[in-house]
Amino acid sequence: MQQTPFHAYYTARMLDAAIQDNDFAPVFASSGIEIYPFQIAAASFALHSNQKGAILCDEAGMGKSHEAMLVMVQKWLEGCRRILLCIPNADLLNQWLELLNEYYTVPFVSMVNTNDWNNNRKTFEQDGIVITTYDFACEHFNEAKAVDWELTVFEEANVLSGVYLPDNKQAKTLKNISKSSFKLLLTGTPIEKNIMDLYGLVWFIDETVLPNEQDFLKRYLRRPENYPELSAKVSKFCFRTLRSQARSYAKITDRILLTYEYALTPAEQELYNKLYTYINKPNKIAFPEMDSYDLALRILGLQSSSTAAILQTVKGIIKRLQNSPNAIDELKEWQEIKHLCESIETDSKLTALRKILDSVFSANKKLGSSKKAVVFTESVETQKMLYEALNENYGVVVYNGSKSFDDIKQFKDQAEVLISTDNGAKGFNLQDAAVVIHYDLPYNTLKIEQRIDRCHRLGQQNDVLSIAFIDKNNFSDVRKLELVNKRVLVTDGVFGVSDNIIGGFTDNLDIGMREVLSTLRCKTQIEKDYQETLSHKETVNRQALSSAEYMLFTTFTKEIANKMQLTPKYISDKAESLNADLWSIVK
Repeated sequence: MQQTPFHAYYTARMLDAAIQDNDFAPVFASSGIEIYPFQIAAASFALHSNQKGAILCDEAGMGKSHEAMLVMVQKWLEGCRRILLCIPNADLLNQWLELLNEYYTVPFVSMVNTNDWNNNRKTFEQDGIVITTYDFACEHFNEAKAVDWELTVFEEANVLSGVYLPDNKQAKTLKNISKSSFKLLLTGTPIEKNIMDLYGLVWFIDETVLPNEQDFLKRYLRRPENYPELSAKVSKFCFRTLRSQARSYAKITDRILLTYEYALTPAEQELYNKLYTYINKPNKIAFPEMDSYDLALRILGLQSSSTAAILQTVKGIIKRLQNSPNAIDELKEWQEIKHLCESIETDSKLTALRKILDSVFSANKKLGSSKKAVVFTESVETQKMLYEALNENYGVVVYNGSKSFDDIKQFKDQAEVLISTDNGAKGFNLQDAAVVIHYDLPYNTLKIEQRIDRCHRLGQQNDVLSIAFIDKNNFSDVRKLELVNKRVLVTDGVFGVSDNIIGGFTDNLDIGMREVLSTLRCKTQIEKDYQETLSHKETVNRQALSSAEYMLFTTFTKEIANKMQLTPKYISDKAESLNADLWSIVK
């Protein structure tokens, strides 16, 4: 892949050693954590930044949480006592608490509900890192803003990218809370829809460094010839490591893609035709103000998701039309559509999903991989349908943000299939599973990357199989596929990307599955290939690890820096002699 100015900046930072000895005291070590050069470089980038903040935007699954913890704990040991960690939701916060409890000794206080608030008289003025959710911080805005925060950290910061827009109240509130603190933003997808997402993230940190919104749009939106210039500008704020950059020394397994172009049954095709005919009518009483394009994306997208999803919407439309005296003919049209939906007993896509799960789990058993798969859908109705359809044959749990983190834990510990909405694609570590199935495609197609990265991440021991469904005759599916290519090109032009998110197209499921399953490697082969890579790249790796080690001893206090375990192992000559000291800074 072509190297952008952003990657050149990464290399320069890796070689940076201009800081005096004994400046800092690191806490980033455990016998259970492997420390990679890019993680050290990322934390160093943030600690040494002369900007008002930094964006750590490694590709998802590359350990940004550990990078952020290194920064937070380091600042704490320097005497920084007003540190705020904001996380989008309570479930993801629980995952952070697990991380803190397992690996770090820094004091912290969790503030996520009324009990936490009532039991802490100091509210946000705590003797430790304050961990809270976006919503809770906003609900207690006055108290949160009253604290003179020195460091504020925002997980899944891509949701803050609309801060410059007048109606994005939450992002503006969080920016006001953070005030003049150093702002550390964490996101694997700094560009989700277009380059204005990146504009918003930088604006959240410092609204003075980029031109105004209109000038920025004119200069960079859909102007790929200017992406190198933009990349150079944002490199002052952003630090990003690609999987492809780390593969020479980090154990990152392969991503294998399959996109099944499924065929509708005659009844499903008739349903699609009726919906399509209605959408193209010049006058629609049920949707008087929605244009045909947006309506097609919505209605046909629901039909693509599942018959259950479109049926729920059809029922709502009928209920509205029953209260309209001029809608007799249109009401009859929708009632016919409802009857057709109810006549479809099993979706063709569900039949294919069952076949896929059986094939994959059989192959995983032979390979010694875990019998686990994550199925993503945008529709809660589809989620309910899938649970009812699969629960008889598999241990199934569902997650859509309305239940507790215990469901995620149950999947990790016991269940075989997790059926999740895209709430489950935000930050959770699901590397116990190596199969990701996109039962439907999201309109924001870079969510597909977030879905895959729940499993395809550091710590994954198996090759990851990502399977998508697409109806090539469905207007909504085709449009979403077009957006995949466009948005990946934008992200690649500014930051770079390592892997495709859609590929391996086939309309023959048996042949397609046979081909992809034949490429999956057993753990023994994966480890053998990894060791061969380490051997082949040893010279380059030694240089990278040497630079990282030099950075440790010129950035951090030598006494504690010695306790850090660099990887790959052939660089860590001191590891065994230092193991006894590791537990002085970890639990």
